Amino acid sequence: MIVKSFSINYEKLYSDYTVNLIYGENFYLKNEILNKLSKLLKKKSINLKFIKEEEIIKDSKILDNYFLQDNLFQEKEIFIIQNVTDKILEIINIDAIKKKIVLMSDNLSKRNKIRNYAEKFKNIACIACYDDNEKTLRKILTDGLSNLDIKIPQEVINKMFDINKLNRCDINSGLEKLSLITKNKTLDNEIFLSLFNTTSSYNVFEISNALLCSDKKTINKIFSYQYHFSTSFNEVLGPLKYKINKLIDIYNYTKNESNVLTLINNYKPTIFWKEKNIIHDQLEKWSKEELDILLDKINEIEILCKINYDIAGTIFNKFLLDIITKRVLTNTYS
Repeated sequence: MIVKSFSINYEKLYSDYTVNLIYGENFYLKNEILNKLSKLLKKKSINLKFIKEEEIIKDSKILDNYFLQDNLFQEKEIFIIQNVTDKILEIINIDAIKKKIVLMSDNLSKRNKIRNYAEKFKNIACIACYDDNEKTLRKILTDGLSNLDIKIPQEVINKMFDINKLNRCDINSGLEKLSLITKNKTLDNEIFLSLFNTTSSYNVFEISNALLCSDKKTINKIFSYQYHFSTSFNEVLGPLKYKINKLIDIYNYTKNESNVLTLINNYKPTIFWKEKNIIHDQLEKWSKEELDILLDKINEIEILCKINYDIAGTIFNKFLLDIITKRVLTNTYS
């Protein structure tokens, strides 16, 4: 049965479901759900034991012993099986389980067998943990501030999101610090901002996507992180070239087609649904001819950065801004 991640009743999660499947790419949300469930179980004197699916596959007796007998010390225990795949169904008759287990997995497609099982049976809670967007994170923050009876100007909150790549763990950590340090409900804005430190960083594919989407807001955040491109420009250029070549492949797959949506839908292998909107925006912004030029410019800038390694950071940062504005198509780099 599908249980929404934002409306979990943890008492019911424990009492009403034999199996909990928690899956998705949002590590922070999965960790938050597990921590809250763990606190509830601790009150009931129930221990959690973490084990990986591969360990169970190697030794099926581990699971047999768990289902058939109590802990040697008569302690209550619940297995949390990590890195779960469809292989678990070859070992467990999941709809007939009598003893509670928690299954943890990364992203599962709609065709995934274990996800389909979990969504179908009433004794299984199926919780999808998708990545948080800024709207969700802002709500976590504003709800937390409201619970603490703390008022922060909206422009300060906007600034915090403009300069940081925050995740829910960062926000919850900041709220916890606020609850500890303030009895006076009036806060200095700079102190407030200093409490919310980002633990996330942009990976090179996110940077590439931001560049090709002309996402100035994200690029500004990247610059505010003070990325040292003088030592990592090669790390960015490789994925950027990969993304550009992928867009060119999409254009070439259905030649003489001008409709971007048709280009995306025709392309094989099928584009993952989460990437479709990003690729759509990129194809809208860049023609095939412009992408060909951009590839040539990347080769020029790569040589220029290697020749002028001491100032490569300055050269490369300027190049990134040129991609955003598309001045890269007319500028020369030599």
